[in-house]
Amino acid sequence: MVEIGEGEVIFGSPKLDVTLLADIDQLAVVEVRAAPGWGGTALHVHARHAEAVFVIEGKVDLRLEDRVHRMDPETWAFVPPEVVHTFEVTGDEQARFLVLHAPGSGYGDYVRGSTATFDQLSPLDVVARDPGLALVRRTGGSEGDTITDRPERRATVLVEADELTISEFDYGPGERGAPPHVHREHADAFLVLEGEFTFHLRDASHALPAGTLVVFPPGVVHGFDNDSGGHTRALNFHVPSSGFADYMRGRNSDFDQFDPPEDGGVDPAAVVAVRLPE
Repeated sequence: MVEIGEGEVIFGSPKLDVTLLADIDQLAVVEVRAAPGWGGTALHVHARHAEAVFVIEGKVDLRLEDRVHRMDPETWAFVPPEVVHTFEVTGDEQARFLVLHAPGSGYGDYVRGSTATFDQLSPLDVVARDPGLALVRRTGGSEGDTITDRPERRATVLVEADELTISEFDYGPGERGAPPHVHREHADAFLVLEGEFTFHLRDASHALPAGTLVVFPPGVVHGFDNDSGGHTRALNFHVPSSGFADYMRGRNSDFDQFDPPEDGGVDPAAVVAVRLPE
């Protein structure tokens, strides 16, 4: 049985709440709720990992060396390694957003207060890459690469990079997703945005509602469908990407996906399932 947890509250105050939702080698995720003006710290850079931010509520600016991107709800920002950046909450209301680091690079320990080994540097310490490599994309199918677009099924690639692929799945009632399978070299994760997705493990199935993040580490057997009678929508993350976008396009026959192993794979207890804070 996969238990849905509540995340690890790192910090809570009227102006800033930080909850660690997932912390594995491949991916670290926090939810942040912050008052206007939060952030805007000195520009920084990650030498060996990517950072992505998904705005749920409010307004957040992505600041680069030479430009600013304004982000509204349902918007992603993706910053590759060696691109100088920072984020700031703008507007008149609290913002709520997710921060992803791929790979995790010790980000969980960083937010807990252990900063010595985290992959974050001053721009003076690296040769920075072109800020134009950063991406800002809205969900909903109007931006990115929509690979499947039918009334009952839409699949859109929003971010496609070596470190991370972010896709959006929009399924009608009863729409089939993927049968049980396993990834040997990368993690697979989902954030359910609307309705509920059913996830199939080696010994049970679990219907997870909107507001749930589920992370399948390498070696864990999993599949998914919309078994409900309603519409459902989720974001999907492959970390590292392992060519997942090309796999959906039918171009990557060597994608890191295999039938469930005879021994059942890694214990499903390794799955991270957490409900976003209310």
